[in-house]
Amino acid sequence: MTAMFVMAVSSVMVISIMDTETLQYAALRNTMDWDRARYLAEAGLQHALAEVEADITWRTGITNTQFPAGSGNIYWATAVDGPNGTVVVTAFGQAGGVTRKLETTVKQGG
Repeated sequence: MTAMFVMAVSSVMVISIMDTETLQYAALRNTMDWDRARYLAEAGLQHALAEVEADITWRTGITNTQFPAGSGNIYWATAVDGPNGTVVVTAFGQAGGVTRKLETTVKQGG
């Protein structure tokens, strides 16, 4: 009887520890995807700003760009004319199931 009680208590403890570890791993993965998506959005923003700086009329946008190659993580960006001679650049980063958006407005030199 004592052996069955010890086995039951041990089983409950092991299951609890495994459940906690699984939850912590999932939380860590989500945090990493959240951060990675932000970095990808920043890369897309910088890429688009470099295009605008090279050619102020550039409005083509950046299609899905995988970074690093083969990772499945992507960024893309758009550039549109804004009010009062500005350019609105919007970039997105996607890692795992997380998508982040960054937007900036730049004034055209004149």
